[in-house]
Amino acid sequence: MRRSRVLLRVCALGLGVAVALALAPMTVAAAKTAPTGTNRGSAFCKLLVSQDSVDQKYATEIESAFTSGNVATARAAVLSEFSHGVEYVDKALAVGRVPASVQSALKYFVTLYGQEKVAVQKASTLAAMETALTALSKAPKYSKENQTVSTFVATLCGSITATT
Repeated sequence: MRRSRVLLRVCALGLGVAVALALAPMTVAAAKTAPTGTNRGSAFCKLLVSQDSVDQKYATEIESAFTSGNVATARAAVLSEFSHGVEYVDKALAVGRVPASVQSALKYFVTLYGQEKVAVQKASTLAAMETALTALSKAPKYSKENQTVSTFVATLCGSITATT
């Protein structure tokens, strides 16, 4: 179970905060707020809401890959999620009207994805992959930038979980 909790947190990096594996952490923070923010209809918020179900799909794939015990399968799943996260960060930056501090935080997560990609590619075991990814998410700057994006998303969008 520890492995799946770590992987879901790592998956959250994918924007799991602001827009994909960085947007996943934001999803958790925003889910505790009211369903609507100051501008839930904005292009930025619509992008995040559409991202939510995709993030869930990646989280399931990563968890299954790690459960299988196959390093190559797990590596491929995580790297795919990182690529997806970078794509969504780029889209979020392109929609405009994102404060400079949030833009900076999102760019930090793109850089972090690059570091995570290298760590995942170098890892020869699932445990090594987990350790490397967990270490990157413990940096003080990670927490600061995650909070910047989380606060912006919670205020602007409220909860980004898609309603069914």
